[in-house]
Amino acid sequence: MHPAILIVSALTAGAALARKLLSGEVASRKNKAIEAAAQEARIRIRREAHKFLKTSFRHFAIATGVKAAILATLWIVWRAHGLSDKAISISVGTALVVFLIRDAWVVSPTARYVISSMLRNGWHPLRALRETVAALVFEQVLAEAQSQPQPRSHKLLISLAGHDRETLHKEVAEAVADIARQTSWNDLKPYIFGAVAKTVSIMAIYGIMVAVLVSRLP
Repeated sequence: MHPAILIVSALTAGAALARKLLSGEVASRKNKAIEAAAQEARIRIRREAHKFLKTSFRHFAIATGVKAAILATLWIVWRAHGLSDKAISISVGTALVVFLIRDAWVVSPTARYVISSMLRNGWHPLRALRETVAALVFEQVLAEAQSQPQPRSHKLLISLAGHDRETLHKEVAEAVADIARQTSWNDLKPYIFGAVAKTVSIMAIYGIMVAVLVSRLP
């Protein structure tokens, strides 16, 4: 065989081996990045869920307390003969209607978002939750990966391994989103059940109060 052919063959084999080794290093770093990002994403999901549900419950409890105080004040004024029987009936009825309109207005943005998510996922609540969380995680991980400055050595390593930086970022984001999709319900379940239990308790107390108040009206 011609020496030139032997030299080219050796160089080609050496380049292929080097690229294979570099590609393995890139894959190893990618897997480590996925594990770290997935762990951070799960921590962030739990933290944000706790913060959102806590804030939402606080707003709900305050609003319910204000409504209960208004109704109690009307009842006290009526018992003190500050309102006639007809006036208290009209006042309480008007207050309840205003409360319903206000609640519908406050809930409507969230309700529209939930309905649209359910429509996209065939009216499966858990699937809608998983896909929504996965989409949010994908966007966040991809945006954070793209915004981080990359050392020149990393760029050179990726280039020599025959990979594309943007493609790697998307692969990492997709892998992390898939992990979030699989773990989101287990991560969010304690917070959701806790918020539902507290909300139902407040609603039950408020409902009983309204029922007692209305039953004692003329």
